[in-house]
Amino acid sequence: MSRIRRLGFAAIMIVAMLVGGAPAFATEPLTTSGDVTDPDGFLSDEQRETIETPAKSFYSTYTTYIDVAVIPNFSGQEPLAWCEATLEQSRSAQQGILYVVAYEDGTNASCAGVELAKDSSTRPMLDGALRIAHKDHKTTPLTPEEAVAGSRTFIISLRSDYDFRARNAAENSKRRQEEEKRREEHKKEEAKRNRGANIIISSVIVIAIVSNLWVWIRKQREYDYAEPPTVDEDTEPTPIVDTVRRDALRAAAEARRRLSEAEEQVRAAEEDWNFARAQFGSAAAEEYGRRLEAAKEAIARGFDTLKQIEQTPDSHAKRRLATSITEDLDKNLPPLQDARKEFAAQREKRSSLPTQLADARERLVEELADLERSKEELSSIAGLYSESMLASLQDNPQRAAALLESARSALDTASAHIEADPTRAASALDTAQRALTMANAQTDAIFSAKTDLDAIRDRLGAAIGALSGDIVEVDGLEADTALLAPLLADARAAIALGQRALVNDEDPLGALENLRDVELRLEAVLAPLRTQEAAALKARESAQRHIRDADAALAWARKYLKDHEGSALFDVNKLMSEANQAMTEARATLDEDPLDEFARTFSIENKQNVEIQLISGNYF
Repeated sequence: MSRIRRLGFAAIMIVAMLVGGAPAFATEPLTTSGDVTDPDGFLSDEQRETIETPAKSFYSTYTTYIDVAVIPNFSGQEPLAWCEATLEQSRSAQQGILYVVAYEDGTNASCAGVELAKDSSTRPMLDGALRIAHKDHKTTPLTPEEAVAGSRTFIISLRSDYDFRARNAAENSKRRQEEEKRREEHKKEEAKRNRGANIIISSVIVIAIVSNLWVWIRKQREYDYAEPPTVDEDTEPTPIVDTVRRDALRAAAEARRRLSEAEEQVRAAEEDWNFARAQFGSAAAEEYGRRLEAAKEAIARGFDTLKQIEQTPDSHAKRRLATSITEDLDKNLPPLQDARKEFAAQREKRSSLPTQLADARERLVEELADLERSKEELSSIAGLYSESMLASLQDNPQRAAALLESARSALDTASAHIEADPTRAASALDTAQRALTMANAQTDAIFSAKTDLDAIRDRLGAAIGALSGDIVEVDGLEADTALLAPLLADARAAIALGQRALVNDEDPLGALENLRDVELRLEAVLAPLRTQEAAALKARESAQRHIRDADAALAWARKYLKDHEGSALFDVNKLMSEANQAMTEARATLDEDPLDEFARTFSIENKQNVEIQLISGNYF
């Protein structure tokens, strides 16, 4: 929602309160009585029974009360504070949940007893059930039917979460038992291997000691009966310990440690994978499963290699085998960890689906309003410029309307499946967001048309010059000309189209858009091939060009404000001030580091927020 819309909404609310007065606060925290507490008799007996049935079923399964309180309002308190105050003097104070619906203002709240609140998962489950229940509140004040529907939805949603958690806990318990049994068997096997390895190592040490002792005794006898040898002061004594053998033993110990750590990682990943399958479906977690199996196989190969190490007398071979274990783990464990991170990100995204969906619907409303303004703007500039100069804009409103209708349909699909099939809902939401972005581009092209057309010859000339410079630059870079040939052909065609537009005024906006598009694509290819100095120079030139465009837009806006002094809203002047400040920051950033993305990002944002919003007349 735009700042002006937010200010307008706030003003309406203030006026409403001044005219109608503040709402009456009448319902103080109370003591619940049974499954449903309705002090004012808002619900019928049949409606209360509709709520009591799932509440009693929940208690019979989980020995946890879900009490529902139906009240007019929260007596001026925060809903959660009211809920907790009521819960303290109710049967649910320790091991229960309270759901409250205030029908006069259509709000709801929930809180958990002392024991349940200790579980960190309780609050997120309550919040999720609240959001779902609130969707049943269609009017303000609520009808009894809406209050009943929201209450039932809250209980059923919470029951679903509890059921899922119970199933997952049972599966995890079974897996832990199986894993514990496997680990015990592994420990027994490893203890057996260790006993054998200890015997071998002990034997090697004893042999080494005896061997060195024999050598020492022999040399001592030779020393007793021979002339003292000539001592070379620069000669270092030969170490008794075999460094090769020592390094091999250390490498084997490190490999054993890595295998132990890998087992723990795989165990945790397997639990997460099972959860992912239950949450997103087997198909979505298929690649995760393949990476898990690859890691398991690497661990199995590692233990087999450890046996070879124990049976190999050659120290060099021992070290090579130990190194192969660590390299195998380094290859197969990181992809598994990446998969865990990917699904963690998906869970985070899924949890925010309701918020994203609400934001997208708000954006749809704004884009529909922009569509209507774009039609007015197109009609306005049609009287200033020839039809040929506006050729590329004529179909923009129709294309934007089709895209917005597609976005609306995708949002409806997302809403319908957000609970039953979140994956499908997320996909539909992505479709809607892409359609909204594309529609925005269609209307923005209309809003920015006047600014571009007023300086079309300068902007076409600058764009042609910039793209021509890129073509010349290709010859001086070590680039694959065959790879760049199609893009260079597009660049030359865009330049020719721009030159024709300069001469004949034939669709100059379309030509300018084509030049900018080709330049961006060519820049993406050339950027990695440039030296640091050349890249900095190019970034500076590009940012300066965009800032000049933004300066022109600001100058126009200042003139408009001066000519219409007193008619502009305060929010417009505030936006102008922010734009001026952002321009100053962009120039400072550009001077410090021409490669900084901020300068280029700012130029685009400034062009959209000032040139599009102000010049289009949205705020006047």
